[in-house]
Amino acid sequence: MTRRLILTVATAATAVLLAACGSSGGTKGGSTASAAVSTVDGVQQITVKAGDNYRFDPATITVHPGKVKITLINDGQGAPHNLQLPSLPVGDWVPLTSAGQSASATFETPAPGTYQFVCSIHERQGQVGKLVVLPS
Repeated sequence: MTRRLILTVATAATAVLLAACGSSGGTKGGSTASAAVSTVDGVQQITVKAGDNYRFDPATITVHPGKVKITLINDGQGAPHNLQLPSLPVGDWVPLTSAGQSASATFETPAPGTYQFVCSIHERQGQVGKLVVLPS
């Protein structure tokens, strides 16, 4: 009985530790998890948050080829943020978004691959992420 109790406690402790490791954020609070993507009328919908920690949450967006709508929510109290993909045309990025506000941009994905996105104001503070476009 004691041996079974020790094994049960050890298993539960291991599960808690593994869950904590798997949910840890990136540096300075950015999430390493990938964004949840839904599709509405053939357009992939993604919501990304930015705030006072100068990080995107989530910091990785994985999409299929096609149209994508990214909504940036600035849930901070201070600085404005944007979400820009430097390798795409200027019109294909979320404009400056003040604290407590949101803004969106819709664009066609580039070729399959990995692309960096940034807040053009806070890139030096580490506010960067990646867009992963899967092969067709």
